[in-house]
Amino acid sequence: KNNGNVGIGTINPSEKLHVNGNVLATAYFYSSDASLKTNIRKLDGLKIVSALSGVSFNWKDNDKDDVGLIAQDVEKVLPELVATDTSTGLKSVKYGNVVAPLIEAVKELEEQNKNQSIRIAQLEKEINLLRN
Repeated sequence: KNNGNVGIGTINPSEKLHVNGNVLATAYFYSSDASLKTNIRKLDGLKIVSALSGVSFNWKDNDKDDVGLIAQDVEKVLPELVATDTSTGLKSVKYGNVVAPLIEAVKELEEQNKNQSIRIAQLEKEINLLRN
């Protein structure tokens, strides 16, 4: 296209590289160097993950089973992870960036689990003292 966009399997690419079909690669790297970022804040991972809904579904074009997220639902929680194609209105999700809140959610659950284990041990000790 004259705008610099390249399409594979599409004649109307809406991004710099627009592939209509599957992409197979041995690795994909996202730019992530700290020097490229500003206003860095920790995520409330558990709150974010709890607000998202994983779904199973079938694609309309080929009836294949799949799992994922609904872009409109993600947009309500993490609008920075959703893009809307200006020509079709279709939405897409930066799935790779969902990893960050998942990592934080796991760490938060681990901390909760540790605290609950400590509390359970304390309560068991108190119960044993009361029995004796």
